[in-house]
Amino acid sequence: MNNGHRDFHIAPMLDVSTPEFRNFMRILSKRAILWTEMVVDETILYSNNLDYHLGYEEHLKPIICQIGGRDPGCCGQATSIVEGYGYEEVNLNIDCPSSRVSGERKFGAILMKDCQTAYNVVSSMNKNVQRMKISVKTRIGIELEDGEILNSLSHLIGFIGELRKCGCRTFYIHARKCVIGGLTPAQNRVVPPLNYPRVYELCNHFPDCEFVLNGGIPGLAAAKRICDGTARREESVDDSYNYLQQFNGEEDKEDHHHHHHYHYNYYHSTRDHGVPCKVCNVSNGSCIEPPLKAPSNLTGVMVGRACMENPAMFWDIDRYFYGEPSNPCQTRREALDRYCMYLEETYPRRCCDDDDRVTSRIPSPRVKMFVSCGGCDVCKCVYGDGIPVQQECEFLVEKVKKKLSSKQNDRVKITSRVIDRSLRPILGIFFGLRHSKVFKRECDRLSRDKVVRNCGPAFILKKALSVMPSELLDQPFTKTEMLCDENIPLHVGPILDGCSKGCLKK
Repeated sequence: MNNGHRDFHIAPMLDVSTPEFRNFMRILSKRAILWTEMVVDETILYSNNLDYHLGYEEHLKPIICQIGGRDPGCCGQATSIVEGYGYEEVNLNIDCPSSRVSGERKFGAILMKDCQTAYNVVSSMNKNVQRMKISVKTRIGIELEDGEILNSLSHLIGFIGELRKCGCRTFYIHARKCVIGGLTPAQNRVVPPLNYPRVYELCNHFPDCEFVLNGGIPGLAAAKRICDGTARREESVDDSYNYLQQFNGEEDKEDHHHHHHYHYNYYHSTRDHGVPCKVCNVSNGSCIEPPLKAPSNLTGVMVGRACMENPAMFWDIDRYFYGEPSNPCQTRREALDRYCMYLEETYPRRCCDDDDRVTSRIPSPRVKMFVSCGGCDVCKCVYGDGIPVQQECEFLVEKVKKKLSSKQNDRVKITSRVIDRSLRPILGIFFGLRHSKVFKRECDRLSRDKVVRNCGPAFILKKALSVMPSELLDQPFTKTEMLCDENIPLHVGPILDGCSKGCLKK
């Protein structure tokens, strides 16, 4: 997928990277690489609604499908099905630390311990594709419930090396270890310290593989610094080598003496970085220093939770990160209007029909409405009164009048799950701005009303936006260069201070 440039990936997130989320992020950026949620191999093989999980739309390209599993046969078959949907890359999750995935089901991050199973799965996936790329998303280490810790560079290099032999050449590295059993998935995203230099080391050790750095990247500016490097001409390769020797410490000396010929000017030389890192000054000891010179095979970065918490920050991906002359949307109103159009097409209103089917997922039922170009008593404030279909039929006109009474048409035809899934991608669109909480409360109030719910998620969003000042909706998005610290969500450590932001922004 990489064509000599660095890519910006929007991470796969369970219950977040839904079709609705992916479509909204594509409205904001034409260039960012989107990911599906992790889809379990058995779901791909046996689901009766596979289109929802794997539905591939051309306008969403580029997009990567992530799968999870531990059975080589099932994962191989699932990979073949994914390729049949049109995906150009399938990714194996060796990253998820949840008790249900790594604990009960024994896949995800636990495969860093059960290495042979991981190798067998990747081999099977590779044998079941024709042209699609196989990749792996993993961590830099793992700590098990029994206290065993596999967090050394030597273990990581051995693990990546064997996966490479199985046909995988692309790795997405979450630059912190995961703790199985002792931490929740949310805690695993902030408590273990980040170790960016460990990812740079992997780039050095495997020059024929591609690596993407994930973990704690707060926004576009930090992402671009990691991809571009922060080299200054006066810093020499010899100084960088001395720094690396200092960083290695006693623990991993044996891991490095085999490859000192690699490009050590990838590291900052003038600062005493390490893990725990006193310079980056993050509460959990994270080292989040960008490289002095980015390795050529560090092909991108991956950001997840920040896209959910403050999606407006990523309106600037195409211009700031990729160098495009402009971005698809310039204001929140423009982005949200486009998203409403998507919602109206995906989840049409159900307030003006007598069809008993329920809208609970994609694809939604296609029903014939009583009125054309209009709404019921609840939503006609947005869609107008409308004209009854086949108005000359008196019987139908009388039926329309009865059905359009909101009190008589209170059967819930759109599930709360559809409404929640539709609204979740945009709840953070006013992050850091006044009235942000007002908008969220209005979305929540309207989505709880069962009568309003039948008018569809697009109507609920439009009504919620009506409480927002026009100047906020029409205010141009803030360029990345102008963002303040308070507009950048951080996921580096559990307790953050100004110093951690300073290290990311220098």
